[in-house]
Amino acid sequence: MKYLLNFFLIGLIVMIFLSTVSNAQDVDRTKRPEGKATPTVQLPDIQKEKLKNGLQVWLVERHNLPTVAFNLVFQAGSDHDPLNMTGLASMTADVIDEGTKTRDALKISDEIESIGASFNVGSSWDGSFMSLSCLSKYVDKGLDVFVDVLVNPVFPQKEFDRLQKQRLTSLLQQKDQAVMIANNAFSTILYGSNHPYGNNPSGTEVSVKAMTTSDLQKFYQTYYRPNNATLIIVGDVKMNNILPLLEKLFADWKPADIPTFSVPAPPTVEKRKIYLIDKPGAAQSEIRIGYPALPRSTPEFFQVQVMNRMLGGQFMSRINLNLREKHGFTYGARSSFNFQKGVGPFTASAGVHTAKTDSSVQEFLAEIKLMYDKGMTAEELEFVKKGLIGGFALSFETSSQIAGALQSIVLYGLPDDYFNKYLQNYENVTLQDVADVSKKYLDTSRMAVVVVGDVEKIKEGIKALNTGDVVFCDLDGKEIK
Repeated sequence: MKYLLNFFLIGLIVMIFLSTVSNAQDVDRTKRPEGKATPTVQLPDIQKEKLKNGLQVWLVERHNLPTVAFNLVFQAGSDHDPLNMTGLASMTADVIDEGTKTRDALKISDEIESIGASFNVGSSWDGSFMSLSCLSKYVDKGLDVFVDVLVNPVFPQKEFDRLQKQRLTSLLQQKDQAVMIANNAFSTILYGSNHPYGNNPSGTEVSVKAMTTSDLQKFYQTYYRPNNATLIIVGDVKMNNILPLLEKLFADWKPADIPTFSVPAPPTVEKRKIYLIDKPGAAQSEIRIGYPALPRSTPEFFQVQVMNRMLGGQFMSRINLNLREKHGFTYGARSSFNFQKGVGPFTASAGVHTAKTDSSVQEFLAEIKLMYDKGMTAEELEFVKKGLIGGFALSFETSSQIAGALQSIVLYGLPDDYFNKYLQNYENVTLQDVADVSKKYLDTSRMAVVVVGDVEKIKEGIKALNTGDVVFCDLDGKEIK
């Protein structure tokens, strides 16, 4: 019996092998396999209501799992920091969930954990956020804590002191990290310290030391208002069930006048300069190349994204293949357009071997200029589109991911059907579109080059490039005169 079984298994394996070989021989490997047509994605409709206090409520029903994600989005982030108190938005977000009139930080944490929920508060350049994710059967308990933190924060002095010390320690550590020095100095050099995007969103030692709980209270009282916010809900609830509960819980949260605000226009980079920042003994050099480029509201968003993905937005990008795979200058090089409410920067970046700093700058500029001069090939365009389109569905697997996507629509005023047309907008990008945006947004003669490294070892090579005036700066990106 055992002999017959072995004989049968061997025969089956041979048949599978012969079948595989036969199929492989039929494949013409000189041709790329034809991809399928771009899929059509239809996200569930967004239901919209407004509470009596002015809070906008957006709901996307999703009943495949018994979970609900809440994301409260405020139209005020680090861009609203006073210039003399940078870091205020992020400190307000850090401290707001440390205590209410009836719950301390430990009780808040215990109650959230007891129902297996997650609760987070944070901020970005463009907004501040409170999020809650829980089982649908615990929505009442979860929202009770969520709304208490939102409406009744006391910003306890003890917790503020602890987090202030942590922030100051973190800022000191940033001064010793070449990556952070480069990021912060690059922002200051591009935008200047009088522009919100020119400052560290975590603040400075001076601004954080000067900050008090009264400053946090003032920021909270000014911007954490229902008429300055939208509550996004995604999950296993219905509007007619959740709305009465929200009206009840948010009844004591009152609207107020919100100061008008818009991100100012950034300064223009007139000509290319190379800014050198000394980090004696640094094992490698951190390079940042770019300029203030585009706001999120640009109608050329999809064209620019396609172009940048081939330039430096993926592992197989030209920049990474050049600096990493061909020359071995770095573990990874990249480029990105940081789309924000105001004009965000284009940035090409990498940490490179000290001895290859000048060569790396040269290769970076050459790759950007090549895209500027000639755009992409048809094969590259097809490759990029398939990558962007293929990864889209993975962004909408969970309720929290969908809530995060809707956050973009809220923050940047995008149309409600934005994601329904998302894939087609990428599919419609042409080679001419890429050539046009490359010419428009990749002029290296108007970009700043920031290098953080051991200046004694790299300055002669940088000067020999003769590719722009060399300016020596301190760790904050300010010129040393």
